Amino acid sequence: MSTRCQIQVKFLDREILLYHHHDGYPEGVGADLIKRQQTLKSWNGSILVNNLIKDKNEEYEISYVIHTDLDYWYEINCNKRTIKCWKVKGYLLSDHAEVRKGEEIPLHNQANQKHNS
Repeated sequence: MSTRCQIQVKFLDREILLYHHHDGYPEGVGADLIKRQQTLKSWNGSILVNNLIKDKNEEYEISYVIHTDLDYWYEINCNKRTIKCWKVKGYLLSDHAEVRKGEEIPLHNQANQKHNS
């Protein structure tokens, strides 16, 4: 069974959703997001998103909706220079899906250092 997740990338006044079908747990996708940000040494949202979706393994993809089978929800806030993770608790379904976040899960080796963007 796959551990699915979505990543919300916030930068400037934009928000982009990404979807990852497997290894969505903090030791998988969470560690990968931190590693990529540290390698790029950038909090520029365009650069981060492009790096994720142009990966040769094509594991990250742009998403236009919130999936309702997620295990984890990530938020990369380039404006605040944070990467956060939550266990998904459920969904509010109306005209569109909304994720109900459960407990926030601390990510180790957090990428909150002040880097040039």
